[in-house]
Parts: sequence; C-alpha cells; structure tokens
Amino acid sequence: MECEDNRALVLEFYNARARRDLGAVRRILADDVAWHDPYPPPHGGDFVGAERVIAQIIEAADRITGGSTVLVPFDVLANPLRAVAIVDWRTSIDERDIAGRELAHYEIRDGRIVEAWFYPQNPAASDAFFSAP
Repeated sequence: MECEDNRALVLEFYNARARRDLGAVRRILADDVAWHDPYPPPHGGDFVGAERVIAQIIEAADRITGGSTVLVPFDVLANPLRAVAIVDWRTSIDERDIAGRELAHYEIRDGRIVEAWFYPQNPAASDAFFSAP
C-alpha cells in the first residue's frame, strides 16, 4: 500500500498547487524539504525548507506569471521511498507562452516530500524563456 500512498501524495501535491491551497502544499512538504529546480529564478533554484520553497518557487512564480502556470501530471510511478512524475506544464509571462514536459523525482518519508529534483525535457528552451526580460 505504501507505493500507492506515495503516488497519491504526489498527485495531491499537484492538485493542491492547482487549487492554490498553500496550506495543503505545506502539509505535504517536510519542514526541511530540499528542493532542486533547474529553472532560472524565480522559477527555480536550490532551496531548503517548506516555507522557503512555497515563497520562492510557488508564490514568486505566481506573481511573475500572473498565476498562469498549469502543471498536469501525465503519469506517476512510486515505490516505498520515492515517486517519479512525468508532468506537462504551461505558463505565460508578458504575453509570451511556453509549454513543456519535465520529470519530477520526489524522495518521500513518513508521508511527506523530503527532497525534489526536476528535469525539463528541453532545458535550453526553458532557460531562454524564463531568462528573457
């Protein structure tokens, strides 16, 4: 059952983000979660701590994109220690649009995400879009 629990946890994480339910997001993230997101700031970076991840990744990105970011898990595979999600995403900044796919790798302990890494399908396109003035 643990594998299915980890799969459900990751799906709930994406559902909570879609609802903009930061309380639910906070409950899913470990207090000292380590977050490794390769996108340029404010869409990415290396952060430690749930409050910092919420402020620097979710809230900052929402301000820049006007809340236009949509993350749709295509598939989630899990085992008792981790889950891997294939995620389709899209967003807009200043009337510019981009869509992509990424692999998200989550380490999970005691029903909470303790570490996360993200791997975009097309890093060059993502970097160029998010780095543009």
